[in-house]
Amino acid sequence: MKTFSITIGCILLLLFALAPVMAQEGPDEWESNDDMDLADTIDGYIIEGEIGRHGDEDDWFVLEGQEGYFPTITIFYDDYDCDIDVEIYSDDEYVGGLTSVNSPDSGQFDIPGVCYIHVYIFDGRGEYTIEIEPGDGGRDRDRDRDRDRDDGRRGRGCEGPDENEPNDSRRNADFIDGYEIEGYACEGEEDWFVLDGQEGYYPYINIFYDDYECDIDVEIYSDRDLVGTLSDVSSPDGDEFDVEGECYLMVYAYDGEGEYYIEIDPQGDYNGGYDDDCEGPDEWEPNDDMDMADGIDGYIIEGYACEGDGDWFRLEGQEGTRPEITLYYDDYECDIDLEVYSGDEYVGGLSSTSSPDSDDFRVPDVCYIYVYSFDGEGWYEVEINP
Repeated sequence: MKTFSITIGCILLLLFALAPVMAQEGPDEWESNDDMDLADTIDGYIIEGEIGRHGDEDDWFVLEGQEGYFPTITIFYDDYDCDIDVEIYSDDEYVGGLTSVNSPDSGQFDIPGVCYIHVYIFDGRGEYTIEIEPGDGGRDRDRDRDRDRDDGRRGRGCEGPDENEPNDSRRNADFIDGYEIEGYACEGEEDWFVLDGQEGYYPYINIFYDDYECDIDVEIYSDRDLVGTLSDVSSPDGDEFDVEGECYLMVYAYDGEGEYYIEIDPQGDYNGGYDDDCEGPDEWEPNDDMDMADGIDGYIIEGYACEGDGDWFRLEGQEGTRPEITLYYDDYECDIDLEVYSGDEYVGGLSSTSSPDSDDFRVPDVCYIYVYSFDGEGWYEVEINP
């Protein structure tokens, strides 16, 4: 009888000891889950918990991948009785939080690794519900990635020399530390790249592709902000961009599929722009000989000429066979001249010391224009009238 009484007493003491813990444990919790190593595993999209009672100030949860790469996470609680906050981690790296004093509170998070959710009480005590809305990937993101590697894209050529598929999202961006990118774009697929800072603050980015076979576009991001695009239907297509943060490039096929080549010129890095590089908006240095001529498909060329630096351009046929070509520049500051070639045959030039200077030329073959400074340096504009 004495042994039985002692046993009953021990059980009662144990129940009384556990009662406070059980009282502050929500439906999806298994206390203690007070730190990352003790996080409760969640494989669904709803978490129900309770916090703030009996010294319970922290609840940790680990997700199973159902959240995808960019989940939206929302917390609900009674904001009259308590203030409950959330921290989100990718592996052991903090990626953001929900700290509003009002409920519901929601945000989208970039989670390339294992997702941990840390719920903690800022004030008061109460129950909470967390909703997880998957983004970009879903439950089987790792399986999907493996399938993407083996789904025949490589066989179809949808991976270029500088790509490591899948690179179809920001978090999978291929790291580029040089000035050239070679890739292959297919419709419905994105190629993401992140640069290493070599581009400077005002890079000039140019894309080349076979514009008879496809139309390939580029979006340029500074961190997460879209700062510009290259979306011309002809190649090459280039422009200068203001990139104060980390530079991301997203390449995609608007129509068709094919190889592409991107050149990155850090010309604006610390030097204030084109002048120091003797390069104008329609130039891609070096363009110092006929073989390196910049392709021009419009009717205006804007450039900058320095003594000893020649600029070559190749027209795409828009000029016809008897174009009128006019050259404008500041003739008080410099003397800029121009030569016109049909194929590799010289057919005439503009060499007046005053601006504008204009003439007609017979160009039955591919038209090349060579611009150079005879004296001084400065901006010029070439106008082509078919």
